[in-house]
Amino acid sequence: MKITRSASGLFGLAMLFGLADGGFAQGPPEVRRARPIDEPPVARAIPFEEPPAPVTRRSTDEFSESGARESEAPDRRQLDYANALFTRKLYDLAIPEYQKYLDDYSGRSGRANAYFSIGECYRNLNRPSSARTNFQKVLSDYGDSEFAGPAAYALAEMAFTQKDYAAALPLFHRSATKSKESAVALSARYFEARCLEILGRKDEAADIYQEVGEAGNPNPYREDARLTAASILIGRGRKIDALKQYEALSNETQKPALKAEAAVRGGMIALDLVQADKGKIDKTMVDRATSLLQKGRSLPEAGRFRAIAQVGLRRLQYQSGQYAQLLADYKKEQGKLPEAAQAEVMLLAANGERQLGHADKAEELYRQIIGKYPDREEAKEAAYQRLINIYSSDPAALLAEAEEFLKTNPTGERADQVKLLKAEALYKQQNYIEAVPIYAELRASQLSPKLRAESAYKLGLCYVQTKNSAEIVEAFTYYIQTFPDNLQVPAALAQRALAYEQDKNYNAALSDLNLIITKYPSAHEREAALQLK
Repeated sequence: MKITRSASGLFGLAMLFGLADGGFAQGPPEVRRARPIDEPPVARAIPFEEPPAPVTRRSTDEFSESGARESEAPDRRQLDYANALFTRKLYDLAIPEYQKYLDDYSGRSGRANAYFSIGECYRNLNRPSSARTNFQKVLSDYGDSEFAGPAAYALAEMAFTQKDYAAALPLFHRSATKSKESAVALSARYFEARCLEILGRKDEAADIYQEVGEAGNPNPYREDARLTAASILIGRGRKIDALKQYEALSNETQKPALKAEAAVRGGMIALDLVQADKGKIDKTMVDRATSLLQKGRSLPEAGRFRAIAQVGLRRLQYQSGQYAQLLADYKKEQGKLPEAAQAEVMLLAANGERQLGHADKAEELYRQIIGKYPDREEAKEAAYQRLINIYSSDPAALLAEAEEFLKTNPTGERADQVKLLKAEALYKQQNYIEAVPIYAELRASQLSPKLRAESAYKLGLCYVQTKNSAEIVEAFTYYIQTFPDNLQVPAALAQRALAYEQDKNYNAALSDLNLIITKYPSAHEREAALQLK
């Protein structure tokens, strides 16, 4: 009976023994993944779940067959005998037989096999230094052999176990490129990504995790690779790529709980992407978010992700302007929501009532949130949104309510937003004199650039109403210099030109009019500028 031994077969046995007896594959590290607070970790994939089937080798008893012994060359008989001892886990006996082969048969094709096998024997005998020496011999002297990939993997996993990730990284990479066995190459690629991740080279890690996730079956690393890739991609702001990973995982996995988690996580990312550039709603992203969130919510094994999906769907309805549907679903599901989700969904419902012009119903819901959840962030947000509701429905009542709100010591940005509401209410009441100092104060505010620009422009308009030419010029000059790319710049130039004209500063007025004509040809102020000129 002819006996052969391949790198894949031997390595498969080595991996199988490793799984049974301990070592690198035993006790896999925890999955590093984004998860809700208090969610228990999920065990990571082991280095090699399904080792390749070993090539059949002759047992020691078979060597009594004199016919076989006579037909085989002496070097092959010696190597086969050593292999048979290895197969029976007689590592201490196999080592001298492999060494005898190396000593007696120089230049033969089985030398890479022998060195690799000696390394595996020493590793199983817990003699890592000797194991490393022999694995390194394979890489140094037989780098193009079929044993180079498995030897690199063996050295890499030893370094990984010792948390020497910098040393393990190039070895896993070499194993991935040299291994002819696809399962070994895939495992090496996965752990190459893990080393990169641990070493802080997360962009490179994410790219490899995505490759591993796309690899065909059998693929024991797909789920963890996709989860980890998605987590890294989110942290890098690559939300579209992260969404693709979660979508794929929600379709591929056969684990219902993981399917629900991936669908909901993907749906929440899609929800973040619904608001496209310039405030437009991305209808395609709305559909993706809806599909994923509904999918996650519907699974019986969704667990805590069901509530997240329910809140996400209500947010989606609000962001996409589906206020009536939001309110209908809120009333239908209100009693079914977990307590932790009640406050946020109630706030969305209150905002929906406000958007539909139902000021009284919105007021009632805002007061309920403030009273029922006084220590929650939703209560603080409800107090602010209530002021917006009052501003829209009863501006005269806003000033006193705003003062009461400011007494609660809100954050700097929130306080500035309330001050802006006060100024806007005064402007709406044509009380320009009292609005002026508030708008002026907001120049140094923590408002967003858009709101700061709006308040600076309104300050100029207040001075227009009070007919103070010098202040008009100063206010609009500040606006033009501070917000040169704002859409209201042509209007600000026109107002400043009129103020210059009133002060008989005709050259300055002409300069502003010419600027409107030449720089803003599509602005509607251009026609007026041509007439004034």
